[in-house]
Amino acid sequence: MSLSVVLVGATTMVLAEPFHRFMLRHATGDAAEALARCVLFDPQGRPTGFDETKIERWLLTTFGDEAQIRIIDAQGRVVFSPVPGDATVFHGEGDLGRGTRSFAFERNGVAMHGAASEILRGGPRWYVYFAGSDRLMVQMRETFSQPALFQGMLAVGLTFLAVFLVATHLTLQRMLRPLSVAARHARRITPQSLDARLAGDDLPVEIKPLIDAFNDALNRLQTGYQAQQEFLANAAHELKTPLALMRAEIEQDPPEARNPNLLEDIDRMGRQVQQLLHLAEASEARNYAMEAVEPLTAVAEVCSYMERAAQLHGVQIVATAEHREDGALPPAGPLRWRADRGALFTLMKNLLENAMQHSPPGGTVAVHMGHDGFTVTDEGPGVASSELDRLFERFWRGEARRDIGAGLGLSICTEIARNHGWTIEARRGDVGLRMEVGFGLQPTDAAGPGQRNVRAADTFPAPR
Repeated sequence: MSLSVVLVGATTMVLAEPFHRFMLRHATGDAAEALARCVLFDPQGRPTGFDETKIERWLLTTFGDEAQIRIIDAQGRVVFSPVPGDATVFHGEGDLGRGTRSFAFERNGVAMHGAASEILRGGPRWYVYFAGSDRLMVQMRETFSQPALFQGMLAVGLTFLAVFLVATHLTLQRMLRPLSVAARHARRITPQSLDARLAGDDLPVEIKPLIDAFNDALNRLQTGYQAQQEFLANAAHELKTPLALMRAEIEQDPPEARNPNLLEDIDRMGRQVQQLLHLAEASEARNYAMEAVEPLTAVAEVCSYMERAAQLHGVQIVATAEHREDGALPPAGPLRWRADRGALFTLMKNLLENAMQHSPPGGTVAVHMGHDGFTVTDEGPGVASSELDRLFERFWRGEARRDIGAGLGLSICTEIARNHGWTIEARRGDVGLRMEVGFGLQPTDAAGPGQRNVRAADTFPAPR
């Protein structure tokens, strides 16, 4: 639009003078023809003047030498002049002829344009002669026409610009609204919802290829992810059998002939295989069956299961729940969680196991339950702030326990929390480490150190 304004302005400046000359010739001819239609005649058929009901007399006499208006005969003789005694007329060379004839001439050093228009009436031919000076026309143009022209161009340009911008904004907003919806749906796609696809029915045809290409990419990602998960699960299943056979063969030897290190290695490998299997199962949302769970009962089951491990580590597990206003523990009924019972057991077990491994002998591992989540706290040395954000990485282990575990326990907890729509984060406590699991919290785009924002795959409607 800026380029258009510049081009129009430059064209106007270059062509202004030729266009003025062209319009001046045609304007004098049009004026002569208009005057010819207003001529009055006497009973003998001779012109006597102009109809003053159509042309006021002052228009014929005001401009003096700058404008000439005459009625002439075929020989160019003046038969009527608004100014008595002024019979000057110039109509160019040759016969006046039929119709309207325009010409340019000079009078007393002043350039003028004139025209003679035939009066359409039977009998002798009469002509209306009109001539105007160029300087009068230039003065009128510079005083009135050009400012009006520029103001009109400015008004039209601004109006066009405003209408163009508003119409373009509304049109693009309407056309691209389906693209914004598709973008929101795309942001919600996670590894647990790779079967979702973007709908391109309402999109402009120019954008549909992009949506189709994105859906094709999702198809390839889904295929690769499913193959990876299936391989992980199959490998874990296949490894369990040879490990069990190896352990059975070793246990066939007398106790004094056995190598205890081999049994420890087999147990460690079996644990890693089992964790890989749990990780593959926890990553699939379809493996979860949500139901109402009484947390006091669920936590009691986990604590009972981990009691022997707690004794081996020399730590104590203490479970508490939210108190009512009267200070009593709530009964099992009112406190309800919606979760998959087996997945909740695995989540609790892994958090307790991690806390026990880091608590000193004689320490306490505390579990606190509430309506909006639960926490597991240990009394160990804690974790450096720089390492909090790495706790949930797969196969990552701290410096103090490089030879223990596979580094998958907290990763499994992350997958379980994600598929429940929960958040899980690690915080440095006054003593030790505090693991917090929150229910029904919407994750933010940017998680702080040590925090993993997770969301269930079915917490949003899949795009069409």
